[in-house]
Amino acid sequence: MKRHLFAGVMLAFASLLLWATAGTAGSLMAVNYKNLVSRADLDYNEPASRSEEGMPVGNGRMGSLVWTTPTELKFQINHVNVYGINCETNSFPIRHTDYASTCGYLDITFVDYGDDVFVAGSFRQHLAVYDGLMTSQGKGITARVLAWPITTLWP
Repeated sequence: MKRHLFAGVMLAFASLLLWATAGTAGSLMAVNYKNLVSRADLDYNEPASRSEEGMPVGNGRMGSLVWTTPTELKFQINHVNVYGINCETNSFPIRHTDYASTCGYLDITFVDYGDDVFVAGSFRQHLAVYDGLMTSQGKGITARVLAWPITTLWP
């Protein structure tokens, strides 16, 4: 008799629990991915002092680090299939490590634009991770870099 009573109480408790959560189950399972992923956004109020501190923009196969000098917007182009430098080379200052994926560099120079463009005070750089969009702002300049999900260029 006690066993049946215990099973009945457990069944009633489970039913009550199921009834209590039925109204909230949809909201518990609904995830706002944009809000969740946007917590990883990056904001710089002054230029990065080293290329390694640049903002990463990419689509999982190709990407770039984006950073600035006072007169340039600089990109280090990377691809997952490129492993250009390793611990056997003498061309990287730290030879005991492997450094991968550099395909090339692109510099956009604003030297003829006037005064230094990307300097503290007028500088802002933002990476919206969910959108894959990096925006860099300086004196009279706004550049937007988008991580496009095209993977057909390389297999």
